[in-house]
Amino acid sequence: MSFILVVDDNFDNRHILGQMLSFSGFPVEMAANALTAIDIARQRRPSLILMDLSMPGLDGWTATEYVKNDPDLRDIPVVAVSGHVTRNDIERAKRAGCVEFLAKPIDYDQLVTIARRYVQHNST
Repeated sequence: MSFILVVDDNFDNRHILGQMLSFSGFPVEMAANALTAIDIARQRRPSLILMDLSMPGLDGWTATEYVKNDPDLRDIPVVAVSGHVTRNDIERAKRAGCVEFLAKPIDYDQLVTIARRYVQHNST
């Protein structure tokens, strides 16, 4: 079954994203850090990863580079999610391998449009 993996160290951000996606019919899994996200990706193969960039420990840029350099994971699209929306942040996310950039605060319509672009799902 396809699902979206939401990765954010902030509990509220993680759950708001998860609720927005679930409301639109997308199955969601959540991870509070990048290492857990990589483990989930290896075990369950999400259709899409929404990756917060600014996290303690392994940040989202480095985690995305790891995913994109792993032959078993590199085909999973990663969308950067961040409140840091400078040109440099966006370019760095693209260099790391992110296919899109989603700025916080999250726009519901933009989130659903991006999710539909990468995930097959059943609307509720």
